[in-house]
Amino acid sequence: MIALPRSVATIPALRVAAAALWLVALAGAVWLSSSRFVVAPGFEFYLGPLFYLVAYRWFGLRWGLVTAVLTMAPSVLWWGHGYSVMLAIGHVLAVAWSRRRQMSFSTVTLFYQLTVGTVIAIVLFRFTLNSPVEVIAVVHLRKILCEVTLAGIADIVTLLIVRQVSGLGLERARMLSLRMSLTAIVSLAVSGAATLFLIGNLTNVRDRLTIVEDQIHTVVTDARAASPVTPLPPYIRVAGSAVELPLIVVPTRELAAGAKRLGCTRTDRGDQGGPDDRNTFTYWLRVCVVAGRYGDMSVLVSPRPLVLESFGNVFTGLLPLMAYLVLAELVLFGFRSTLARSMHLWDAAVQSFAARQRFPRDEAPFIESNAVLNMLRQATDDYLDADEERERLARTVDELRNAIDLRLMSGLRIEDDSLRYLELTPGAGACQRVVPFNPADRNALISLRGTNDIMAELRFAGSDSQHWFLLLAHDYDADTGEWRYGCLVRLRAAQAMQTKMLHNARLIELGGMASALSHELRQPLFTISLAAETGATMLRRDPPANDRAREKFTRILEQVARASAIIERTSAYAREERGDREPTDLVQAIHDAARFMRPVLQHRGIELTVGSGQKIEAMMLPRIGIEQIIVNALQNAADAIEQARAEQLSAGAIRIDISRTAHHVAVAIRDDGTGLVDNLADSPFDAFSTSKPAGKGTGLGLFICRQIVDEIGGTINLANNQDGVGATLTLTFPLSHPWRLT
Repeated sequence: MIALPRSVATIPALRVAAAALWLVALAGAVWLSSSRFVVAPGFEFYLGPLFYLVAYRWFGLRWGLVTAVLTMAPSVLWWGHGYSVMLAIGHVLAVAWSRRRQMSFSTVTLFYQLTVGTVIAIVLFRFTLNSPVEVIAVVHLRKILCEVTLAGIADIVTLLIVRQVSGLGLERARMLSLRMSLTAIVSLAVSGAATLFLIGNLTNVRDRLTIVEDQIHTVVTDARAASPVTPLPPYIRVAGSAVELPLIVVPTRELAAGAKRLGCTRTDRGDQGGPDDRNTFTYWLRVCVVAGRYGDMSVLVSPRPLVLESFGNVFTGLLPLMAYLVLAELVLFGFRSTLARSMHLWDAAVQSFAARQRFPRDEAPFIESNAVLNMLRQATDDYLDADEERERLARTVDELRNAIDLRLMSGLRIEDDSLRYLELTPGAGACQRVVPFNPADRNALISLRGTNDIMAELRFAGSDSQHWFLLLAHDYDADTGEWRYGCLVRLRAAQAMQTKMLHNARLIELGGMASALSHELRQPLFTISLAAETGATMLRRDPPANDRAREKFTRILEQVARASAIIERTSAYAREERGDREPTDLVQAIHDAARFMRPVLQHRGIELTVGSGQKIEAMMLPRIGIEQIIVNALQNAADAIEQARAEQLSAGAIRIDISRTAHHVAVAIRDDGTGLVDNLADSPFDAFSTSKPAGKGTGLGLFICRQIVDEIGGTINLANNQDGVGATLTLTFPLSHPWRLT
């Protein structure tokens, strides 16, 4: 046998227990409804409407109808008819019909009793019971007040206590309906006041009818004592009333016939049970009081005129309160409609806000609501304006992202070989990124750690190694080692600008070498001129010296080739390169640069020596950039040698040595000039840093050389020689660099 978990097994038991409790509660409601609270004949108060309205709200239409039938069934025994049961059933159906309109029990009850209830009362009392109009009006008003008051109580009960969503239990309501609460409170207050007024007046009616028999006996006895032989008058009056009560004297054995003559169907002979007892108004309308017996004669008096007077007085006093109650309900109905319109505007405002639309500028019916609605409308307009601006900015950002490859980021961290950040993409949220950067930019990026605001150019490793990016970051957090905000922008023009800068630097260097280049070109041109003149002389001889002339022309061709080579080297050096890397023989590039500078150095009386090193395989390098570094280094060395000569020092030699280790290739350019001055020893590679006289140096040569070397991924260093004579510029290029050609 499989045992169910206790929690599962107890669920049916709990439901059965709850259902049993509700059946007990229903039985108690029926018992309470079977008791009527009589304040005067025909003026009973009962609790049935309270119970069946609450049952409808908590358990639905079916249980509301069942409860209505059970709680109103005792009225059949009280009054001898089932009209109250029929009205109760119609009452529940009317409440169910009005549920979609969100009307309170008290409002539905008032208008239901004023319409359907009035028709039923007229049919019942006027045509069935043949009751006077005064009685019909007062009894029906009593029923209206009773049921409206009970409906208001049911409203408050069901507002404060609701049924649980799952199960049969009850719980305290977490929120209340403003419209229903206001309607219930006002209706209960007005109907309660009218009911209290009615109870006070009906108490007088009850007391009046209680003593009317004694008053009749007293009047008849006094009249008889005053004139024993004089017949009694046909009408008498009792104290406190101006109406005349009909009186007749009939034989005692003919009491029934005499009562019939007065319109009575019975005589007063004590309390009688059943649906027509002394607590009903029909009893007092149809009874004749036996006011006295004298021998075989009896005096009969009909209290009907007094009863009708009492009912009329009550109706007259109650009518203004009923009018006030109807007026209050009409005002509440208008208030609910106005509140519903206001809520409709609020709903439209919320829907428009949710749909990101501007809602119409309709005025709310309440000043306070309209003020808040205008605030909401203004806030919505501001929000939509901001949202439109945000969308415009988002489109702009997207356009920027497409145009300049813009990347917004947060939580930026510079790792040893990569950037780690959270990329922020409009519409897609945040995404963690780890992007390796070019090893050549490692030192520059690592040095930025700890700086609150940074701006750096870098390249990524791999396919993006040729593209430059600008990195901006702000608000460095020392605890996490991250920048909170930043962005990355592709610099499409960075490479072109750098290439232009390098080209301009080479042109400046060529301008400084113009004198030496001019001297270098004059030599072949002079040789060409002399050889051409000699050759022409040989051809004019008779006979012509053709062989010697041929030698001269050959010499001309050689000198033209020499001049062309000089011009070609100069043009190649001055040409604006694309900056692309190509397979380059580093040793050959150094020799080409030395060959280019040799005429300049010879013109200045400086000896250049290039040492032969080991065999070095081709590497992916910017050939023109390598030559520019060597040319600039030789130019600076030559300037230092001339400065040493100006100081009466013996100088005039430059040596280039090329060596290779397991990890890198080193190029050392040594001179015997003046060396580094003290104020530039720590910053020789800064822009505009120079020790040359004004007009002779720009201070950009070594700065550009460092940029070229950083791009390559190498190092550059300038230091004085250990022997105190001259300085040495050292370049290193890593063999393990990914640009190396394998």
